[in-house]
Amino acid sequence: MRIGIVGCGGVAGEHLTAYAKEDVDIVGLADYDKAVAQEKAGGIKGKPKVFSDYKEMIDSIAPEAISICTPPVVHEEVAVYALERGIHVLCEKPMAYDEHAAHRMLAAARRSTAVFMPAFRHRFLPPLVRLKEMVQTGRLGEVVLFNNIFCRPAFHMEAKWFTKKAVAGGGSLMDTNSHSIDFFRFLIGEVVDQKAVMHRHFKSTDVEDTAIMIVKAENGTVGSLQSSFVAGSPHAFIDIIGTSGRAYYSYIEPEKVLYRALGDEDWTVETVELHTGFEEEIHHFIGAVKGENTLSCTIEDGVRAMEIISAAYRSSC
Repeated sequence: MRIGIVGCGGVAGEHLTAYAKEDVDIVGLADYDKAVAQEKAGGIKGKPKVFSDYKEMIDSIAPEAISICTPPVVHEEVAVYALERGIHVLCEKPMAYDEHAAHRMLAAARRSTAVFMPAFRHRFLPPLVRLKEMVQTGRLGEVVLFNNIFCRPAFHMEAKWFTKKAVAGGGSLMDTNSHSIDFFRFLIGEVVDQKAVMHRHFKSTDVEDTAIMIVKAENGTVGSLQSSFVAGSPHAFIDIIGTSGRAYYSYIEPEKVLYRALGDEDWTVETVELHTGFEEEIHHFIGAVKGENTLSCTIEDGVRAMEIISAAYRSSC
């Protein structure tokens, strides 16, 4: 299978590493800064061609599939261009700049014969798969509360595109909590209500760098999804509390899932494999393109995440 990469920033490296474990050829790299693409190409066998224009790459080398690793503002135009030509798409999160762009991407995907998959890699992390098993098998009872936080001292973000609305579409809620929303839906169920509170500490940006979003699932579970680029102490965890048990996972200790049944004094430590999720995500995408499996993460999941984010922004104070 012939693969092209559009956007050659940091996350593109994760895609390239994962593709290297598959039976595919990286045939083209495109980035508006051609030097960045050339640098990435230097470590790839087969000497992929390098472009500054993704359209030129698609038209000249006709890849069978592409990974979109650009900032959100151009996700729609790249995805639609590829889908209209029957090219399969793996698109980094957040799927789109806003919910309107997401809906246009959905329309293009439904017109196309190609596969479109949003890149929600956390779904493929072994600890989240274990958490889902705990929820589905009833080990936690009826899930009551869900808490997730991603925060760190990322003060350099003030100078990055991640905090520029014209490029990113939003701030920490859009960038970070897009994952949170997806795995809340993956682990717990569909969101029926959402509200957000946020603040901007950075002086030169026009989006939030700290946010808390409250969501409610169809089954009544209430969740708190928190993010910050300016937290002096890094935290990243998922905490699920049910009527008969509790499960806790810290991204800082990625090989452990903690479980405590109602009445237990101590935690039970369950070990899981250590993975980033990128390899599993791309293996799943390639399998879907080949017809070996059905997508477990669909474009509708990406659209739904954008709808929830947009509704949260509208509700924010």
